[in-house]
Amino acid sequence: MTTLFEETAAPHDHVPPRPVDKLPELAPIAARRKAAEKLVDTFDLTPDAAECVANAVVDPAELRRSIATPTTLAITGGALLAVRARVWTRRTLPDIRNPRIGDARRHPIAIEPGTDEESRFAPVDDPTSNGTTPHLEVEVESTEHMAWASALAARAVLDANDWRYSIRNQGVLTEVWLVANRYSHTAEECPDLWAMTTAEGSSRTTAAHDLLGDGNSVDVAVKAESDTFMRSRIKELNTAFEQGPTVKQSEALRCETMPALILVGYRPLPGGPDRFSSAVKSLVALRHVDAPKEWGEGPELESLADEALTVMEDRRILTSQRRRWLAGAISRSQAKIAHLPTDPAIRAAEIIALFTSNDQAVRDAIRDAVTRQSTRKRVTKNVRVKLAVALIVRSVGGEGASPDRVRRYMQHGFVAVRDNHFNPTHRDADAVLADALDEFDDDPAGAPGQARLELAARATYPLIATLSLWADRGTSNNPNVDDRRRPGEVIDTMLASRLGIHQLHQAVVDHNDGRSALRAVDDDGSIRLTEDRAQDQTLSDVYLRSTFPKAGSPSRPASMDTPDDALRDAAAVLGAAVRQLEEAMTALRGIKAADGTDHVETVGIDLSHVNEWKGTLDTAGADLDFWGRIWERRNRRGRRVTARRDDKWDTEYLDNPDEAVEAWEDEETAEAVS
Repeated sequence: MTTLFEETAAPHDHVPPRPVDKLPELAPIAARRKAAEKLVDTFDLTPDAAECVANAVVDPAELRRSIATPTTLAITGGALLAVRARVWTRRTLPDIRNPRIGDARRHPIAIEPGTDEESRFAPVDDPTSNGTTPHLEVEVESTEHMAWASALAARAVLDANDWRYSIRNQGVLTEVWLVANRYSHTAEECPDLWAMTTAEGSSRTTAAHDLLGDGNSVDVAVKAESDTFMRSRIKELNTAFEQGPTVKQSEALRCETMPALILVGYRPLPGGPDRFSSAVKSLVALRHVDAPKEWGEGPELESLADEALTVMEDRRILTSQRRRWLAGAISRSQAKIAHLPTDPAIRAAEIIALFTSNDQAVRDAIRDAVTRQSTRKRVTKNVRVKLAVALIVRSVGGEGASPDRVRRYMQHGFVAVRDNHFNPTHRDADAVLADALDEFDDDPAGAPGQARLELAARATYPLIATLSLWADRGTSNNPNVDDRRRPGEVIDTMLASRLGIHQLHQAVVDHNDGRSALRAVDDDGSIRLTEDRAQDQTLSDVYLRSTFPKAGSPSRPASMDTPDDALRDAAAVLGAAVRQLEEAMTALRGIKAADGTDHVETVGIDLSHVNEWKGTLDTAGADLDFWGRIWERRNRRGRRVTARRDDKWDTEYLDNPDEAVEAWEDEETAEAVS
C-alpha cells in the first residue's frame, strides 16, 4: 500500500541502518488484563483507559514492573506520574490537533465548516478531562472528522518536522509521551474510540505510521484494535526476517514498536491546575519552549491564549458558550443562534478589553495560564495584547490576507485601547459613533473616553485585517517613508479629530457589510470620491498616514483652492522647518572637541545670534500657543470660538503626545532586558 505522502530523495539521507530483529508475539489477553487491573489499583485509571494502555504495550510484564516505580514529572503547580514501556506503534495515534498546523487551521468564526476541503469540518477542540482523572476526552463529529483532522495534522507535521529519513533507518529512538484518549462521536451513533495518543512525539509517530504504509493514522489505529490483524502482521514480518527482509520490510520491523513514556496520574499542588488536561498541556508546552524545532510564536501564543480562556471558564469568569465564542470555536451562524455578535470587530473589541482588563481575577487567570506553559516570569501588557491578538486573528481566514502577517501587524494595533480600560458593548456602530462624537465635542483635546476607545478597538480589526493599515514602512514611492508610527498610533491620531472618528466608524461598517476595500469619508462622514469624482476613494496605508499625519508633520493639500487649503500648506511648510531646526540643533550638539566632549558646551555661540534666534522662537512659541487655543475652542461644542492672547494655558494644555509611545518603547526594552 502506498504511503500518504510522496518523498523525494535527499542528499542527507545517509543515516546508517540499525540492525533489525524479530518482533515479539502479541501478549496474551490474560497478561494484558492483569496489567490493566494493576493500573486501575495504583493510579485510579478508569477500566477503559487502563485497558487502552495495556493493549498498546508490547510486554505487560515490563509495564507491571514500571508501575511499581513510576516516574515523576514536575510541572508548575503539580506533578504528573508516568510509566515506561515499549508500545506497538500501530496502537498509538498522533495528536490530531497538532499545534504545528498553525495558520492552516480554519476556525468556524472565519469560514463556515464545509466551505472547502481545508474547512470541511471545524478544528477539533482542545482535549479536556474530568478533574484529575488521568485520561483525556476529545469530542469529534465522526470517524470521518477524525480522519480529516489527522490528515491535516500529518501534512503540517511532515512539512515542518519530517523524521522519516532518520526513523526509516534507526526506528524511533527516544520516548514519545502517550496519554489514553477517549474520542466521543457527537454526530453519529458509534462506540467511543479509545487510543493511546501522543502528547509529545507526534512528529515521530506520524513518520513511523507513514513508513508502515497503511494510510491515515486513524485508519491504522482502528485496524490495529483487532488482535487477529496484529498477530497476522507480526507473523508476516517475522517470516520475512527469517527469509531475509527487503528494505521496506526492514523499515517496518524498526517502526512496529517504539519506546514510550505513558502519563498515568496527576498530583496537583495547592493552587495548581485542577485538571489533568491542563497539567498535560503545561508539560508539553514546557518541553516545546526550548525544543530544537519550536512551534513558533503564533502557535505558542494560541496555546497560551486557549489555556487562559480555559482557566477563566474554570473560575467562572466566562461561561462555556462565551469561551467558545471568544476562542473562535463556533461559527457565525452558531453565534447568531446563541444571540452573540457575528461581527468580528465586536468580538475583537471584547477580546482586547478582556485581556487588558485591570480586573484582578482576569489578570490572575492569565498569569496562571501563561506560567503553566512557559518560563515567562512577567506577564506584561504587551504579552496580554499578544495573547488577545492570537485569538482575534482566528477570524481572518476569509480576509484573503496572511493570518500570521495580520497577527504581527495587529500586535501593534492597540495603544490607547491597551492603556485605558473600557467596557465593550454590543451596540450598533452608529450608536457608538454618536457617543464618540459627543465625547470629542465636549473635550476635543482630552483623552479618549469609553465610546472612542470602543470605536478604536472595533476599527483596528478591519483596518489591519484588510491590510488598509500596515506596521512596516519603507516601501517604494511611499511619501510617508519617515513615518515610523505603529498602527495603533495612527488610530490614536484618528481619534483626535471628527474626520478620524467618522473614518473609524466607516471602516467598521464597510467591513461588517462584507466590503473587501474600505472606503474613505469626508468631514461630515459622507463617502469621499476620488479627485476625478469617478469612484469611491478607498483606504490604503499611504492614504491613512497622509490624511492623519503624525503630530508636527501636517500633510500638504492637493490643491490651494480655499483659505483652509492655503493654511494647511503653510502649516506643512512650518512642520518641515521645525524638523530642520531639530536636525540643526542635533548637528550642533554632535560636533565634538578633541577630548570627545560636545564642543558647543565649551565655546558656546555668539550671544547676539542667540538673542536674535531666541526672540524669533519666543514670538513663534507665543503665536503657536494662541493658535492652538483657538483650534481647541473652535472644535469644542458650545464654546466661544475666540481667544485672547493673554489667556493662561498652563493648567489646561496637554502633555507631550509622544509620552505614551516613549513609555511603550521603554517598557518593551525593559521587558527584553529582563
